[in-house]
Amino acid sequence: MNERKALVRAWLTLVGTVGAFLVLQPALISLGLVRWANQITAQLLAFTLSFLGTPSSAHGTLVRSEIFSLEIIFECTAILPIVLFLAAVFATPSPKRAKLWAFAWGLPAIVLFNLVRLVSLIYIGHLAPKAFETVHVFVWQPLTILFALALWLLWVERRRASLL
Repeated sequence: MNERKALVRAWLTLVGTVGAFLVLQPALISLGLVRWANQITAQLLAFTLSFLGTPSSAHGTLVRSEIFSLEIIFECTAILPIVLFLAAVFATPSPKRAKLWAFAWGLPAIVLFNLVRLVSLIYIGHLAPKAFETVHVFVWQPLTILFALALWLLWVERRRASLL
């Protein structure tokens, strides 16, 4: 029976954390945190593209390059997959130190994955503009969620292996 209670508690924590984020999202927008996340993502993308040899610049949330331009909106940031990952880690019964370790490597991994996604979309927009929307919506969005969940599963498996 204890296992069932733990599972119910974990699911309620996961759903509650994601739900709380969704409820708080309008407040985050009004505080300017969403715009800040959009601008930071745009700056990171412009820097990365320039580093890779495609001169680019960010003006607010607009990323302009010689080959393609993108407007960064909230869904383009790594915030939603980070919230999913954090909620899953938070819902998993484990010591605080283990959770902090998951946050320390999971957050940068998700941000990096999102950056790879955005860079690829710039090049897809340039090389195959007709495929852009399909790849953006039907390939990268599900892969981003799967990546966040895979990181969580990796962390859970490593935690379990270290306890054996």
